[in-house]
Amino acid sequence: MNTKMKVLALALLGLAGYAGSAAAGCPASPVPPWTAVAALGGTATIVAPGYATTPCRLDSALTGDASSFATVEDDTPTAEPRYRAQFIINADNLANLGLVDGAFIFSATSAAGGNPPISLSIVGDSAGGHIVSFNVPSTGGAVVGSVPLGAGENHVEFDLNSAGNSFSLWVNNATEGSPDFTSAINNGGATVDTAFLGLAGATPGYLSTFSGTTVGFDQFDSRRTTFIGGF
Repeated sequence: MNTKMKVLALALLGLAGYAGSAAAGCPASPVPPWTAVAALGGTATIVAPGYATTPCRLDSALTGDASSFATVEDDTPTAEPRYRAQFIINADNLANLGLVDGAFIFSATSAAGGNPPISLSIVGDSAGGHIVSFNVPSTGGAVVGSVPLGAGENHVEFDLNSAGNSFSLWVNNATEGSPDFTSAINNGGATVDTAFLGLAGATPGYLSTFSGTTVGFDQFDSRRTTFIGGF
């Protein structure tokens, strides 16, 4: 698996053959190692500026029904028994998102099939803000829960360790030894082969209120074993 940043922000544009500044403009689609833009009933667009001083970011919006998606796809993982990833999300445009309304923001699939080894969602909270919720299949059901997000840019990082039977999540937290959530899991050794970042599978309430509303993503990075942190 590529252990370098998948450059939504194009912070390393010089390595991808583009000029390294926002003034030079953003390409129409993500650069390698991102594999593709996957969109149906929505849009996934690279725009300027990015987050955390980067030149460009991904804006994802849904306009269709519950089957709609607007994501970028990363095929660089290969049957990964441990998968760590971090990204920035800004959901400020989803003002007063309902408590039972939301959309997937990240998912990973395995070439072996079965349930996605992990999925993350954005959901409303009782204070008019947002939470990131997670679903990690495990014996007897799933490990589920949520962690609050703040206003503006949020750094979300997780460690899915299928080989070591554990899952941990950090939100705006750069201290590896103190995750915001951690749990034992037993997912039968499910591995990660493909990752999707962006909006998908929204609830009817989300779609009726926020059709066409953009959520921003940036600075996605994935690793096998090392903590990412660094913000």
